[in-house]
Amino acid sequence: MKNSAAAIVSSLLVLSCALPVCAAAKHVYRDADSGFSVQTVNPVMEYASKYSYGFQENISATDSLTSIAAIPADVVEKKTGQPFTTREFMAKLALEANKKSADRPDYVLFQPETYAYTTALNTKMEESLFHIFDQEDLKGAKLSYGTKTVGKRDYYIISMQYPGTLKEDKTVEKNAMDVQVFLTSENNILYVAESFCSAEPVAKEKKASASDNDTNIKKEYETKGINIETAETAMQDPHAVHKALLPLTDSSLSDPKFQKDLKKERDVILKSFSFFKPEKAAKPFGMEDPALNQFVTLPDQWIYTKFAPEIKDKDGLRLNVAWAAPYTMVANMVSQYSLKEAAADLKPEEIYALYDESVLLASYSFKKKNKDYENFAEELFKVPQSEMQKALEKMLPELTKNEKIKEHAIFSNPKASVTNDGNQIKLHFDTNVKVDNKFDFLTRSLLSGTRDNGIFSLYIAKGDRMKTQSAADLADTVRLLTEK
Repeated sequence: MKNSAAAIVSSLLVLSCALPVCAAAKHVYRDADSGFSVQTVNPVMEYASKYSYGFQENISATDSLTSIAAIPADVVEKKTGQPFTTREFMAKLALEANKKSADRPDYVLFQPETYAYTTALNTKMEESLFHIFDQEDLKGAKLSYGTKTVGKRDYYIISMQYPGTLKEDKTVEKNAMDVQVFLTSENNILYVAESFCSAEPVAKEKKASASDNDTNIKKEYETKGINIETAETAMQDPHAVHKALLPLTDSSLSDPKFQKDLKKERDVILKSFSFFKPEKAAKPFGMEDPALNQFVTLPDQWIYTKFAPEIKDKDGLRLNVAWAAPYTMVANMVSQYSLKEAAADLKPEEIYALYDESVLLASYSFKKKNKDYENFAEELFKVPQSEMQKALEKMLPELTKNEKIKEHAIFSNPKASVTNDGNQIKLHFDTNVKVDNKFDFLTRSLLSGTRDNGIFSLYIAKGDRMKTQSAADLADTVRLLTEK
């Protein structure tokens, strides 16, 4: 992915994750339209869309990722081909809870295949809400089923443990996974929560030889959680037999202490969920910006990710970093990446084919300022707007003619403008970029700041034109408020 625009965006996101994180009080994410809320402590990462929310806590013994999706009845019915109501769902759940054994369920919403995805790309946001399991992973996974009651809330649980696979040289082909899916319903909405853990597998010392007979191969399949019938079918596939002869794998996920910590964290997760009757939200879809202390509106079918949302320092600087993009684009990128081998990466051409548009936002505010900063700010705001514009225009030819820059990216049609009214400075910069002489992008950036706060945005669209104007102009619509 070197030298691609997608890599540049990824690098910026990685850098944002590396910023220091300080402890924060518990806070609640509330989705009024979808009728759920989630209480977190201090997430190092969180994301949200119109129907979903996910996070990873900064302090976690397991580094697990938690998500929850609220799927409306009409979307469930389209997926299953059957009518859906909370009453029927909870009745099915009660029947499962009364069973003496947790066998594979008959109800379609309790079956893992309902939440599996393949290589097919989605064109609608709602279609991706069911995406949890890679269809191929299910073939080699150990699956179990059960029910759980937390407070007054009943859940159906699908557990999936995938041992991971190794290549012949014992390098990682696919990571081990421990996944639990918690299903419940209220107000004719299906709620699908997931707890996901991953780790690199390692080879056990015992290795089966290539001369093992069919019985031994079947035993190895059983050890990996595959039943006899599946093993016999797989025996007809030379590739499957080859995998059966590879060393069995192990990982930190199978450690008893890790499993104890994981169970504890999952119990806390279930207690953090609350469900209520959906309300017509007073606000459109968007995100709270803690640095600017205001709500930022986003396109309705988009998803945003915030990195270390409570970044502060001792001098009073507060920073918020977020990335937003169309939901289907992100879902397709994630699913295509997960379908790749763990040791491989999506090629630049594949990323470019999946990419559409996105915007990176970084906002900041100062609660207190030292003397050096105050002197710098005063001098900066005294510079006439005409002088700033001349300096910009002088820089543009260097950007388009610099041979070192052109080795990686060719800039064309650059346009820059600056305004300074003595209280707020705005710098706009638009340009077309050709990366590696084959990937075309259009970018729009804005840096807007006062003495107290500011925002930077970078909008990148594939091709030579803007796609979602409101996203391209997002930072320009954010009003910078003076601290009182």
